[in-house]
Amino acid sequence: MLLTLLLAAAAAAPSPPPGARVVEQVVAVVRNPAGAAPRPITLTRLEAEARVALVSRGGAEAAFRSLDVEVLRATLDWLLDEMLVADESARLRLDAVDREALEPALRRFRGRFADDDAYRRFLARFELGEEDVAASLARTLEVERYLGTRVGRGVRVGDDEVDAALRARGAAAPSAGSRDAVRAGLAEARARAQAQELVRELRGRAEIRVLDPALRREPARGS
Repeated sequence: MLLTLLLAAAAAAPSPPPGARVVEQVVAVVRNPAGAAPRPITLTRLEAEARVALVSRGGAEAAFRSLDVEVLRATLDWLLDEMLVADESARLRLDAVDREALEPALRRFRGRFADDDAYRRFLARFELGEEDVAASLARTLEVERYLGTRVGRGVRVGDDEVDAALRARGAAAPSAGSRDAVRAGLAEARARAQAQELVRELRGRAEIRVLDPALRREPARGS
């Protein structure tokens, strides 16, 4: 546990007095819903979440790479979304991910490393506890479970939509397999759009302050 949290809110913040030391930097604060108690996200936590995500998605080698601002910004964006969806799951009193459900994810994560010693070295190098890894993986599983109940169900892709997509690709005489693949792709895109809309709705209820200017979302083009 950190004994002291010193907010380094922005580049314009006053310099600490002589002899002072920043123990931790808070890069974002979440209130969900707006007006609720603030939850800080520290730079240490953000980097830890990035390392866990890199191992989960790209293997152990990826986790040892340096974390540039683009990686941290993408991680913060993803973490905020997951936190809000997990909050909504808890608000609706959906079943939490228990240890039995979590264990396969933990085994897959450890399996990304050459052996158990390599896994332990990873934890030690980045000052991570196994509980940190478990918490991150459990949250992701909870989010996936919640989205599975809200997104993609009942999605129907009509034959006319499949035909239009095939024509756009110049497929004159598509096989049944090609039609199925296009239909699945359209359904997946529709489910992804539903998930994005859900996250936008949840963000609209929350108050999110990103304190580090370098980590703020870039405004969409044309906005």
